[in-house]
Amino acid sequence: MKSTTPVSKIKTEFSLQNATSFDGIKVFLTYLEKIKLAEVMHSLSDIKARNAIFPIHRILPYLIIGWMLSCERIFHFRKLQHDALLKRFFGDRCPHHSLLYKELGRLGQSCPQLPAS
Repeated sequence: MKSTTPVSKIKTEFSLQNATSFDGIKVFLTYLEKIKLAEVMHSLSDIKARNAIFPIHRILPYLIIGWMLSCERIFHFRKLQHDALLKRFFGDRCPHHSLLYKELGRLGQSCPQLPAS
């Protein structure tokens, strides 16, 4: 599994090659790195097998970023799956939106103390 690319290593250029439609998200990605969200999410890693392509510590930040980008429903994450900036941040692969349904269900079963909304 490829690790995520640090935001500081993602080059910003003003051309249309590999353009993202989510302007300003790079600042938010930098903030998530600064607060070390990925390290905190590693505590939930025992929910899935260790060899999973998208462990829960990668799924949850993806959900948070999607919600910040106005993905109100899971199927709205389809537009994020092929975005160049997000793919680069998540190691050239973003989870399919149908996987998110399964992961949220698995998280709810393994952590029943989490509030459901």
